[in-house]
Amino acid sequence: MLKADIDSGATIDKVAAYDPGLSQLGTDDEAAGNSPSHERIALARKTETASARVRNAAQPHGGLNSWVIPGFCTTIGGIGAILTLSIWLF
Repeated sequence: MLKADIDSGATIDKVAAYDPGLSQLGTDDEAAGNSPSHERIALARKTETASARVRNAAQPHGGLNSWVIPGFCTTIGGIGAILTLSIWLF
């Protein structure tokens, strides 16, 4: 099973440890009446067990967007500080 491969660390992106997820992969699809096809299962297994080089190639932006959340928080904090100071001073 794919979940067993992920839990055992065979997919390389996780240490070998049990993941206490309550539902197996694909359970939500099956509950909605859409059982996953054999091709979809094979694609998920291939994607999860891909090498780091392949996974990095599939993510073209890499870490270039790592500034977005800190930049957003800084901007919101700055606006809040400016508003607080302007209300307090005037």
